[in-house]
Amino acid sequence: MSALVDIDYVAISYSSTAIQIIEHIKPDLYIKGSDYLNEDDDITGMISLERQSVEKHGGKIHFTNEITSSSSSLINKFYSTFSTSAQEWVKEFKANNGYEETIAWLDKIQNLKITIIGETIIDQYTYCEPLAKSSKDPILAFQLGRSNMYPGGVLAIANNCQGWASDVSVLSFVGIDVKDYSDVITMIDKKIKLKMIQTDDRPSILKHRFVDKNSETRVFEFYNFDSNDLSLKAATEIELLINKACTNSDVLIAADYGHGLFTPEIINNITKQQVFLAVNTQSNAGNRGYNTISKYNKADFVCLNSGEIQLEMRNRNPDYSQIIPQIMKRIDAKYAAVTLGGEGLVVFDCLGNSAKVPALATKVVDKVGAGDAVLAISSMLASVSAPVKVIGFLANVIAAHEVSQLGHQTSLSFSDLKKHTKAILG
Repeated sequence: MSALVDIDYVAISYSSTAIQIIEHIKPDLYIKGSDYLNEDDDITGMISLERQSVEKHGGKIHFTNEITSSSSSLINKFYSTFSTSAQEWVKEFKANNGYEETIAWLDKIQNLKITIIGETIIDQYTYCEPLAKSSKDPILAFQLGRSNMYPGGVLAIANNCQGWASDVSVLSFVGIDVKDYSDVITMIDKKIKLKMIQTDDRPSILKHRFVDKNSETRVFEFYNFDSNDLSLKAATEIELLINKACTNSDVLIAADYGHGLFTPEIINNITKQQVFLAVNTQSNAGNRGYNTISKYNKADFVCLNSGEIQLEMRNRNPDYSQIIPQIMKRIDAKYAAVTLGGEGLVVFDCLGNSAKVPALATKVVDKVGAGDAVLAISSMLASVSAPVKVIGFLANVIAAHEVSQLGHQTSLSFSDLKKHTKAILG
């Protein structure tokens, strides 16, 4: 376009709407395709706001009058980047469930009030470049590059939920060094209600990953945390926050990273609350397999990965179709999801329904946080009794976005999620 003689300049707007760039350049004429002519058909609700922004500065919105063709449909039909199995699954899902039903279930979670309890984690990524083997020791030397920090743990889950729910609260703790990470804390959505206690016996949880600059492959990582349970004083403060928050919540998401927050007393407290309880017990290098779902005797929804199921059952090759219903029955769960990495995920409900949904990711940069994103959207959909296929599809849409970026940099808004859904099913 910039090569055309009548065009002076071309710029790309990376925002999910045009409002920011409209406010910046104040155009006299704002042009959209004829498929946006009826504002009631706009799934994002942004056309109306964009029109108001244009008119506020004296401009006009103009709709073209031409033959329209969905670029998403053309791409899906002729240039799909999904695997053959994923294309077949999407085709069947579109025929039997479809876009309208999927959006209807999304609309049902908009008014939910969500409380998230779990450890706050600071995710740090430092780029480095290999130099050569050290001349004195059998190790590889690296040159350090730039370093970035992102909100992880419950903060990343909260950022995701804020785009889809009406009210989001976080119950967590930070360490004595919280001032060192104040910039990261401010990266979460301002609408999220942070209810944190500061501990005086441990640092804030930091997971520092060193990433090869050229391949974006992680070469080393270290944790800075205290694995001991919270002190009695800190745990009591958390319990008071739980009791207060759950009186006004629809869903309680327990993101148990196994780093000291979920003491036996706190677990007992959350399992007795009269609220839809979703639980993930993450297995990671910092808890060495001690953090399994067997810690909990009740949950309405559980989200685990294949490795966590292996640890729970002490079985290398578990049969999910047999094991998951057993776990669900033991804890009286209504739904369960098992994430399988590149193979997608499997969703179960207590009525005997299950659905294996293939992965929809076309670009994998960093797998960290994908499970948290799946936990967030799946918990909300399960709380409104969505079908297993709908839960699996939307969870994989969210996961595909999460793995496409290094660390938790951005979340999909509600309108973005609808756009992605329409792009795939449109």
